[in-house]
Amino acid sequence: MSPHSQNWLKQRLQRHVSEVLRLSWPVIVARSGVMTMALVDTVMVGRFSTTELAYLSIGLVPFVPVFLIMLGMVMGTVVMTSAAFGAEDFKECGAVWRRSMPYALALGLLGGTIALFGNELLLAGGQSADMAEHGGQVMFVLGLGLPAYLITITSALFLEGIKRPKPAMVMTIVANVVNIALNWMFVYGHMGVPAMGAEGSAIATAIVRWLLAIALVAYIWCMSDHAKFAVRLAPAGGWRVWAEQRRVGYSSAMSIGGEAMAFAGLGLFAGWLGEIPLAAYSIAHNLIAMAFMVSLGVASATGVRAGIARGRGDRDDLELAGWTGLGVNTVFMGLIGIGFGLFPDILASAYTNDAAVIIQAAPLIAFCSIIIIADGGQCVMVHALRGSGGIWAPALIQNFAFMVIMVPLGWWLAINSGGGAMGLYEAIFLATILSLVMLSARFLRVSRAR
Repeated sequence: MSPHSQNWLKQRLQRHVSEVLRLSWPVIVARSGVMTMALVDTVMVGRFSTTELAYLSIGLVPFVPVFLIMLGMVMGTVVMTSAAFGAEDFKECGAVWRRSMPYALALGLLGGTIALFGNELLLAGGQSADMAEHGGQVMFVLGLGLPAYLITITSALFLEGIKRPKPAMVMTIVANVVNIALNWMFVYGHMGVPAMGAEGSAIATAIVRWLLAIALVAYIWCMSDHAKFAVRLAPAGGWRVWAEQRRVGYSSAMSIGGEAMAFAGLGLFAGWLGEIPLAAYSIAHNLIAMAFMVSLGVASATGVRAGIARGRGDRDDLELAGWTGLGVNTVFMGLIGIGFGLFPDILASAYTNDAAVIIQAAPLIAFCSIIIIADGGQCVMVHALRGSGGIWAPALIQNFAFMVIMVPLGWWLAINSGGGAMGLYEAIFLATILSLVMLSARFLRVSRAR
């Protein structure tokens, strides 16, 4: 960093912390709202039946990598929107969103088509015919809501890029209330609807995602300053004009997809361990995912701050934005980790009343108190790197850490060495530490390049 007065550093640091907190909390609530839907599904299905929870868990194993890869493809929306916002090219912000919408719809339809083959994918992954049949049906129903989910995320990313994340937050909170009501109907069977367990939960999720997509697009289309951002105008130029936006998406898809497929591999290993270890693994993994939503909010704010600094050409401020985001996230994850470490049995009991599952899940949850610090940190550094213009390094680093290291190590520790579900989480911990160290080193180099 070029020499500056201590006053400059203090003022900029205070501004970054303030902006990260201001931008991140609505994103945290919105992203947590998405995960809360998954949490509600898991809890309500788990209390309905441990077997149905296993069906839901195994159905998500092949589905999650599909939708995360598609999600990664639209991540260029926030990177390019924030850079245009930093350069005060507000009409380009709207153009980014308009280009992303048909792209998101097409990707959602492609992912929905893949979801038709959930049964076959699970059978190929070594699952029993019963698990593959019911898990495949869950995947198929979730696939029906995938186009809506990608439209929702694309629109939320646009709003985050123009520093307006609160509308998505509010709508997500409302969507969660609707999701609870629909789960009550479809999972347990009320108001004339038959009890459908895991499949009923997937139906509720698909309905809510379409309602949320429609509401968020309507807000952007009708917002008072729509003309300023040109959200109703067709973007100028053709396919080549937004090549960088797509490249960021390709990199994100490779990064997120590689990580998702790696975790899907661990999910399959958990399925090999049996119904109870699978349920315990899924409970701990769901809690990690909930904590990860906080990190994702901080990461999104960090990426926006880095992107705005990049748009202004301020490399010193860009570097400070990245490290500030990492520091803020470490504090948040440390506080959440204390809760994981002190109350693992209570947290496990919230998901299921099966004593055998609680006994196996509790030590996993306690261990996750450490994992979430490294996992959240590497997420923040990925967004900091993308905001600074780094496209392919995050993808290569994360694929190495998770695909090359974590998956074989997970098999070795959990299956070959008999470590069970704890062995899977030991592999996760080592992979996230490796990813965090490599991403931080890369960001240090990129942010200081002149």
